[in-house]
Amino acid sequence: MPPKRSRLRFACGAVSSFLILIAVLAGIAFVVLRVGVGGEALTQRTQLALKTVLGPEADATIESAQISLDQRRHVALEARNVNIADTKRGIEINDVRSVRIGLATLPLLRGDVRVERLELDGAHIRVTSQVPFDFMSLVPMDDRGLVNLDGATDVIFAGLEGAVSLLDQRETRDITISDTSFDFTVAGAPERLRIVKLDLSETGGPVAIKGTVEWRGKEVEVFAQADRSAIGAKVEAFSLAISEIPLSGKFGVAPVPDIDGIKPDGAYLAYDNQAEVKLDGTAATISEPARIRGTINVGQGPVTIGNVDDMVVESQINFEHVSGTDKVEIKPSNIHFGAFKGVVEGAVGPEPRSTDGVAPANAGYRFELITQQATSAPQDSTEPALAFNARVAGRYDQAHKQLDVSEIAVRTNADSELYGQAGATFGKGSPAMTLALRIPKMPVAHVKQLWPIWVATGARRWVLENFYGGTAKDSRIDVIFPAGRFDGPGKPPPLKADEVQVDFAVENSRFDIVGDLPPVRNADGKINVRGAYTTINLEKGSSFTPKNREARIVNGTLIIPWGPQRPVLSELDLNLEGDASAVAEIIGFKPINGLKNLPFAPEDIKGNVKTHVLVTFPVTRRSPKGSLKWSAEMALSDVSIAKKIDGQTITDADGTLFVTEDEARIDAKAQLNGIPAEVKLFEPLGSNTAKRERNVTLQLDDKTRNALFPALDPLLSGPISVDIDKAPDGSRLAIADLTKAEIKLAQLGWTKGAGVKASAKFALQQDGDNVNIRDLDVSGDTFRLRGDVKVVGGDLTSADFSDVRLNRGDNIAVKVSRTKYGYRVDVKGDSFDARPLLNQITDKKQKNADSGGKQRILVNADIGEVAGFYSESFSNVSLSYEGVGSNVSGLAFNAITKSGQKAIATDSSESGARSISLQSKDAGAVLRFFGFYDKMSGGTISVALDSKGDGPLRGQVDARNFTLVNEPRLAKLVSTSPNGTSLNDAVQKNIDVSTVTFDRGFSQIEKGSNYTNLANGVIRGSTIGTTFQGVLSDPQGNMSLTGTFMPAYGINRIFGELPILGLLLGNGRDRGLIGITYKLSGPLKQPQITVNPISVIAPGIFRSIFEFQ
Repeated sequence: MPPKRSRLRFACGAVSSFLILIAVLAGIAFVVLRVGVGGEALTQRTQLALKTVLGPEADATIESAQISLDQRRHVALEARNVNIADTKRGIEINDVRSVRIGLATLPLLRGDVRVERLELDGAHIRVTSQVPFDFMSLVPMDDRGLVNLDGATDVIFAGLEGAVSLLDQRETRDITISDTSFDFTVAGAPERLRIVKLDLSETGGPVAIKGTVEWRGKEVEVFAQADRSAIGAKVEAFSLAISEIPLSGKFGVAPVPDIDGIKPDGAYLAYDNQAEVKLDGTAATISEPARIRGTINVGQGPVTIGNVDDMVVESQINFEHVSGTDKVEIKPSNIHFGAFKGVVEGAVGPEPRSTDGVAPANAGYRFELITQQATSAPQDSTEPALAFNARVAGRYDQAHKQLDVSEIAVRTNADSELYGQAGATFGKGSPAMTLALRIPKMPVAHVKQLWPIWVATGARRWVLENFYGGTAKDSRIDVIFPAGRFDGPGKPPPLKADEVQVDFAVENSRFDIVGDLPPVRNADGKINVRGAYTTINLEKGSSFTPKNREARIVNGTLIIPWGPQRPVLSELDLNLEGDASAVAEIIGFKPINGLKNLPFAPEDIKGNVKTHVLVTFPVTRRSPKGSLKWSAEMALSDVSIAKKIDGQTITDADGTLFVTEDEARIDAKAQLNGIPAEVKLFEPLGSNTAKRERNVTLQLDDKTRNALFPALDPLLSGPISVDIDKAPDGSRLAIADLTKAEIKLAQLGWTKGAGVKASAKFALQQDGDNVNIRDLDVSGDTFRLRGDVKVVGGDLTSADFSDVRLNRGDNIAVKVSRTKYGYRVDVKGDSFDARPLLNQITDKKQKNADSGGKQRILVNADIGEVAGFYSESFSNVSLSYEGVGSNVSGLAFNAITKSGQKAIATDSSESGARSISLQSKDAGAVLRFFGFYDKMSGGTISVALDSKGDGPLRGQVDARNFTLVNEPRLAKLVSTSPNGTSLNDAVQKNIDVSTVTFDRGFSQIEKGSNYTNLANGVIRGSTIGTTFQGVLSDPQGNMSLTGTFMPAYGINRIFGELPILGLLLGNGRDRGLIGITYKLSGPLKQPQITVNPISVIAPGIFRSIFEFQ
């Protein structure tokens, strides 16, 4: 049973009880006074009369009765301690302290008993009946079962007429009731209404009631009056005023806030206010219908609905019913309910009958409410109050208890409106509810002010706190709640996707993201709510930092899974692009704080970036540690960092930077100190104990390397890639791929060609232009170099190689130190393969090149064994060298051949003059060692060359007592010729050239920068000999030698490697009796041989006639 109806039922019962009691007591008083009984007899007669009046179902007792004076000094009959029990009516009246019936004095003196005043004090009335009372049973209904408003007006005036007529019949003009209480129950809960004092008075027509009652511990003032022209006349008008009515109550279970202070929504209502009710009416006249007007004033006080606390409720509702209109009009009324404040008017009443007069099966009430001046200002919104006008209309189906709001229309300005429908079906528990709102176009600020507080509360709170400005288009709010959804027990279940659906399309708005991150401005996007799940999609926007840097938002998503779970973790997925400094500044704000552990500030970074930011963060308080997680992945394009990082200047970076609260990763191509590099870094952050990784691959081409390290130019050429990592001591660990590069050690005559696999490892410590290379290890399949190198100011200052193995079998140590004029090189070791060095010395092209730069080089070497060509080696090798580039200023070479003979060579320059000498008693070993010739055995050799200024070297080569063994080209020379005639044929014998011994070989030599000429060359032995002269080598690498072969000497070898022998042997012009002229021409290594067989018949000097020119 509704509480309102229960209270009204008990109030009516209590009033009826009083009227019965007053009537009975008045009758008893009349009887007693007429019979004139007093004392105990008076008491007995009074009690008997009371029982007679009440009937057989009621029981009454009176402790005593007496004659006394009332408060106005009337003679009165007073009954004390009266108790009445009426089981039929369900009423008990106990402990009536006193009932005084005051008699009119003058009529009493004439013997006429007339009750003028009645006083009741100290009664306790208890309603015991449990029979349900339906207040609506007192309200007249029409044939459709709807309230008959005109009939209700008639009932009110008829009731007033009956009550006033009862007073007229008793002739009682004054009634006072005091200290009387009513006890009853409402919805099973005990209630009490106490009458402090009520005075009823009739003064020649009008009847008034005035006094005070106590309800729920608070006093309520009551005033009522029925107006009539005279006693016995009809009531013309009435008025009622009840003020300071306490309105307080709680229904349902109060929601309990969680650890974050957030309350779940539920079926709960609590209020604590005061109200004032004013009602007045005028009876119908010939010209005017009956009219009832009223005002209900509700004072300001807190109201809690569901999980919304302290809603401000204050209203003055004015209404009026005019008989014949069949409606109650809501006159302009001031209503303040939560966010709403405005003037409302409208009407409510039964639906009109159909034109045929037949009552519909589902008749109901229609209503309409409009406001032309209203504002909405939610207390949790920072937007200014929104002025709007609205209309709400619909009907209530009484039979099915269905409320249908068919029209909801709200307009905030000329082009902004909201429209929709709503409905509710009432029954046991919370009603089934529907709401459908559509917003074609409306400013976001207006939407925030109009969003219903109980729809998607989490999403609403987020939008109120984080969205500002802009316009919402094509938006909707749809709500469908089944009956009983909020009944409990406990918290209501989480919202389902089909229960709450909200969609907003937002343009040009401002969106506050989270924490200290700058808001997104000029944002376009969508807000979607499905149940407790909120998704915000950002399509575009711009973010401006406090330093007025701009980053563009190209796509983003924010998901908030509102619900009972704690914490509620939101997921932000954001894509930004723009200036690197702007993006860096943005990700530097909390909660990302991405620059916290990075060694640069936003103003240090320039370029363009595209950034993908992921943030998981709690939107509820008291979240556990670790609830916040974030990551930022930046795509770098032409990014430069002004501040050095770990001593490196980074420019032109392209790649990715990935940062989380635990780590930072970089994978990019950039310029490090102007060097093209591939950078892969892993940096643990915060409490991350993972191992730091720094992999940097430098890409050095010749131009870059020469600009940074010019001292390496003579040593390296070609591209080099260097992988750099960082050691625990702060130094860098480098691994260089030298495969594509050429490495040239000119002073050692060694070269690694491009394409030969090689690598280098070393530890690098750098301080500006000062570089310290430790533990250098350069290695390939056949070589290795280990040591330390120091560079100061970009120049090599020292190098200490403890292990140098340029060829298989090498075992030397090389120490290089910078001197005042250049470098000093000290070489020591057990063995060294000198063939690459010897190749360089004898290579014509290398001689023409200016190798070694312009630095002065001083070399001192002491090596146990040095390997040369043709398996020849020297021991106890000592070398002292000084020179600048290819210019030798001093050379001293001493060694021991395998035969134990010394080999001594010198090269010295002084005052523009240069002198070269070579002496050895094992000429064959020397020639084999240097790779000149491998067919000579034994002999002595002496070389002496001189030059002046830039002129050629001139001198002579003299060899004695040597043997040529198995020279195949010499055998070919004597056995064949181009024209088919051989030397054997010419001398008519087979010349044996398998082993040929010579006494002497001599030639004059002139050595220029790119040519070698021989003159007066002679080789002679016991059996054969030859003379020669001409060009051993021209600038094109060709030779042209002529000479005479003399078989009379028995020599087995004439030509073969004669150009090379001419450089080392002989001098003079010996002509035998028998000889043959020849010519050696063409490429140095494969010359063509031409002989003149006719010359063999020209003896002596006459043979010159046939010599080649």
